Amino acid sequence: MKKVLVSLVLICSLLTLRAQEPQIDSTSVENAVLDAVGKLENGQQDAAYAILDSLKNVAPDNDAVHYYLGTCRFSRGDFKGAAEHLETAVDLDPSNNWYLETLANLYIYIGEPAKAGELYRVLAERNPARFRNSYTLALMADAYRLRRDYDGFFGTLTELVQDPDVDDEQKYQALTGALGGFDSRTFNTILPRMDTLVLRYAQAEPSSVHAHRLRMELAVTRGDNPTVISECHTLMELQKGDKDEQLTYLSIIGDTWHTMGDSKKAFKYYEEALKIDPEYCPVLNNYAYFLSEQKRKLRKAAKMSRITVEKEPDNATYLDTYGWILFLRGKAKEAKPYFKHAMIYGGKESAVVLGHYAAVLEKLGEKDLAAYYKNLSENKKK
Repeated sequence: MKKVLVSLVLICSLLTLRAQEPQIDSTSVENAVLDAVGKLENGQQDAAYAILDSLKNVAPDNDAVHYYLGTCRFSRGDFKGAAEHLETAVDLDPSNNWYLETLANLYIYIGEPAKAGELYRVLAERNPARFRNSYTLALMADAYRLRRDYDGFFGTLTELVQDPDVDDEQKYQALTGALGGFDSRTFNTILPRMDTLVLRYAQAEPSSVHAHRLRMELAVTRGDNPTVISECHTLMELQKGDKDEQLTYLSIIGDTWHTMGDSKKAFKYYEEALKIDPEYCPVLNNYAYFLSEQKRKLRKAAKMSRITVEKEPDNATYLDTYGWILFLRGKAKEAKPYFKHAMIYGGKESAVVLGHYAAVLEKLGEKDLAAYYKNLSENKKK
């Protein structure tokens, strides 16, 4: 207690000195700061705060006073006050890496990663060995994104994914965090740069399932069908022992070939998938529906589609496919119940399903109801 009183007396004398003289005794201020720091180290938070809070009036331009006041306010849960003092300390001495790092950590703690990234960008330039790592690069990318500086954003992320000292999981988490949440206009603008970034990732990590799956998904978004097929083949090689993944990629390859207008190749990959699992519903449904589009092998299509509605009786898409195949086979009466069921489980949200149902009702002579569903279908297309 005596030591605290001595410090407060020193501060009072400094206040008097400030009123009387143009200059303040910097040595006295420094000694008082050291006294406060000693109390902080001994767990005497309140005593240290009392000294520092008085010192800010005596020496408002002393960066150390603001720095330690910031740490005191943080320990009291006053994060706004802590940030204000630490920001002042940085402004007064921007060369102090200790101040910058503490403030950056505070920004992370209070949920402002972009601000932390700005500081880590400075720290990384000064001391790359310590501050340039996957964590800080991700924070820097956030800062560049906030400023809409996409050269900096993609440059930083490219450095991250090409760093041999960063493991694949860290790269993947950083990319998925950085590339999400863009508005559609911005996303479409920067989509080619995203693709280039993920290509660099795949080149740096050729055996990474994360990298190749990201590239395949971006290729789907971009409508880059050859890359979709190529990446699916790569993923199949990387995951040879995973039956579920093999089915997924074979299905995607088949769908992609169909999109490209090559049904023969599409059906070839569907057949490969069905050799692995004869009851794999996504492939059975698409295979059956694409056959129905061609109005060929409708008996085979019906057999495949029947399996899907037995396994997933409330799936509107599968119900529509089976009902439509029955209709094409001249069985409109049998088809109607499947469409009625599809209406309950989301079929009303699809212009295609509504249109199919209207055609079935028309065939059955239910003109008014057919007109109603046809109108719904047309409105969905708008």
